[in-house]
Amino acid sequence: MTTSRRSFLAAALGAAALPLLPGFAFARAASRTRTARRLVLIDLAGGNDGLNTVVPFADPLYVAARPTLRFAEDELLPLRPGLALRKELAPLHARFEAGELAIVQGVGYPTPDRSHFRSTDIWHTASLAPEKASGGWIARLGEAAEAGGDRDLPALMVGGGSVPLLLSGARGPAPQVESLADLVVATGPGEGGAAREAALAKLAESSGGGAALRYLRETARNSQAQSAKVARAAQAGRTVGRYPDAPLGRALQLVAQLLAGGLDCKTYYARQDGYDTHAFQRETHAFLLQELGAALGALWEDVVALGMEQEVVVVISSEFGRRVAENGSKGTDHGAAAPLFVLGGAVAGGLHGPAPDLRDLDDGDLKFAVDFRRVYATLLEQWWEVESSPLLGERFAPLPLLR
Repeated sequence: MTTSRRSFLAAALGAAALPLLPGFAFARAASRTRTARRLVLIDLAGGNDGLNTVVPFADPLYVAARPTLRFAEDELLPLRPGLALRKELAPLHARFEAGELAIVQGVGYPTPDRSHFRSTDIWHTASLAPEKASGGWIARLGEAAEAGGDRDLPALMVGGGSVPLLLSGARGPAPQVESLADLVVATGPGEGGAAREAALAKLAESSGGGAALRYLRETARNSQAQSAKVARAAQAGRTVGRYPDAPLGRALQLVAQLLAGGLDCKTYYARQDGYDTHAFQRETHAFLLQELGAALGALWEDVVALGMEQEVVVVISSEFGRRVAENGSKGTDHGAAAPLFVLGGAVAGGLHGPAPDLRDLDDGDLKFAVDFRRVYATLLEQWWEVESSPLLGERFAPLPLLR
């Protein structure tokens, strides 16, 4: 048995042992989803500095607030008069010029929380009370789709680190593929062992028993089938983009490889760590954005080569932005609102939402203008064509982000 299959099956037993539920509360949200459409979510973990990503270089308040961190016009790529994008994101700027990149300004939520952990949980559950939410919103979407008869793999994490709350629901966390080299797939905290692996294989091949045993057996069989699908797609897929030899580059190369290999997976999730730039931000932020831009450029090159521009949407976000004024360590501290990016051939490119007003701050932070859940509602209703309210807990008006 291969490493990928062994890791996937061993960890799946932990997910299978979750308490049984009488049914999925969100099953009514979808009888099907658009299976040809794929979503790639990229999490800029740590709190990306939005003001030094989409830069209001001509605003005198920006210049005054950032004596060492400010950028001048000739260091940037123009978006509109007075506003520009970092040069490290040149591949994204090219897509903006082509009308395939939407920049949603001032994204956040009411009463922002400056804790990395809680703010991330809020984004991942789509709830301002994440402790009361039933898992991540992508996990809930997968449960609704499965209840409607959809057998695609709902979501897959690519790259290292722990599987986020976003991808964890009633059936446990989504599977994870860590690297191209060994295709380690895991859905739980441990790798298990030979005895656990044998027990799961035996369970998958068994018959009879009550409702609980039937549930566990079906979970085991699904785990085996999904592991085999991921392995086949990875082996079949080929990429043409030049990806940076860095964690995000390797993760997005794997996404492209799985897309090329025909994996039936609705959502891919990748995380780029390091955005908590309290000190000496200028160099660190430039390095991170360089990796992000290069990785996204290579991914989109592969998407175009596959002819999937209309079938793939990429969303890049962070749990919060940074404060307007730089601190005494040539960095920035935890803030609130920040820009969010949406990339795709079906995307209505351009600037969306009002520009941040540096004259009207909330205790030194940018005020949010667009609730992040409106972006989720847009994806649910206009991309996958499913009702968003049952999945998000209330009604949020979609944004005009998709053609």
